[in-house]
Amino acid sequence: MAGGEAVTLAARCRRYFYRPGLRLAPEFWGPLLGRMAAACCPLPPRAVGAGPLLILPGDEHGLLHLELRHAARELGLRVLDYPPDKGGAALFPLLRRAAAHAPAMLLSVNLRGLDAEGRLAHACLAAGISVVIWCVDNPWHLLSAARGPWWRDCRICVTDASFLDGLRRAGAQHVSLLPLAVAPHMWHAPLCRREGPPLFVGRSAFPRKGSFFAAATVTPELLTEGLQLVAADDPAPPDFHWWHERLGGDCWPGAAVRCVGLGAESCSQARRVHWVREALAAAKLRLVGDDGWRNVLPGAPVEPPVDYYAGLPELYARSGAVLNVTSLLLPHSLSQRHFDVWAAHGLLLSDATPGLEIFPASLVEPMRLRRPADLPERLETFAASPEKTKAFCAAWREELRAKHSYARRLQTLWRLREEDGR
Repeated sequence: MAGGEAVTLAARCRRYFYRPGLRLAPEFWGPLLGRMAAACCPLPPRAVGAGPLLILPGDEHGLLHLELRHAARELGLRVLDYPPDKGGAALFPLLRRAAAHAPAMLLSVNLRGLDAEGRLAHACLAAGISVVIWCVDNPWHLLSAARGPWWRDCRICVTDASFLDGLRRAGAQHVSLLPLAVAPHMWHAPLCRREGPPLFVGRSAFPRKGSFFAAATVTPELLTEGLQLVAADDPAPPDFHWWHERLGGDCWPGAAVRCVGLGAESCSQARRVHWVREALAAAKLRLVGDDGWRNVLPGAPVEPPVDYYAGLPELYARSGAVLNVTSLLLPHSLSQRHFDVWAAHGLLLSDATPGLEIFPASLVEPMRLRRPADLPERLETFAASPEKTKAFCAAWREELRAKHSYARRLQTLWRLREEDGR
């Protein structure tokens, strides 16, 4: 039976599928099963007053979920929360709901709500629903969970432009840079006097590091080489791409890429500790983070984590400055701090991540640190000219308000949807 016939019969027949077939021939079966699923979903009448629909897998506890919902409301988009743990049980209700709106887009942060075999993604694409995967973390780590090449047909967005070419070489059809943006609640931080030592807020290590890297290994010799570069403040640190060049191999399919990630994360943790240790000694840094810091920096004063929505904005606003140290897993990225600190009336000092190139050079150069030893002098420079510092921070806030909201990011995605012809 030809594929077209199967699609025609799908809506009025009982269907059985030999699941190993999807693993053996995913590029044939994936799109065909998606077309069959879409054919089984009768189109309802167009909803009265229906506008564009944004499907957001997740709930208020998910990464960026609240920020994206808020942005969608700003743009007048209808939002459908798609429970990420429902799996196939929610597929047909989702398709019927989306069919009542035009256009519709499913936006998954870090593959949230998408199954490893790509059944939901293929069904959505067949039904005319755009599928966007926004990789806020390392894209190869995320895609190591995908059991087929279905992700190549989705729009892949990354927060680190250094991954774009590799994803294209791996077959991704639609790839683009989409940085993070200002979390809207940060604009409501109190305007107060910045004083006291600089602040660092962050984890001591990659979340769930032990389980994620359980089967990964790196050679002691290569790790030693990487750690020596970290200790020397080398301007070309041993990041993810450094490790990939030395270990080789394909980043997808499979989990071998996690060996690359383990090396990069080991060096990243050492680099973060190095910067924080230097800042503690030279500028009495205030450290806020998890208990893991007590193991990697014995004796350092560590304050407990604060709530991102309730406590962190005021903490940024009151601190003399906030330090950012970029993860070597995303070496050209911008963290949420690069946006939030300024919005919360804070002053950010960041290591020299190439991701800063999206901002005007006049705003970047005064706050960029080449090495930890630059921190004390930079703090003195800002403290010596309070009026200039105030104007500098205001210029950052103006830039962010104009160009770097999550509403802007959603507008970019809708424009890309049109370019993709979906």
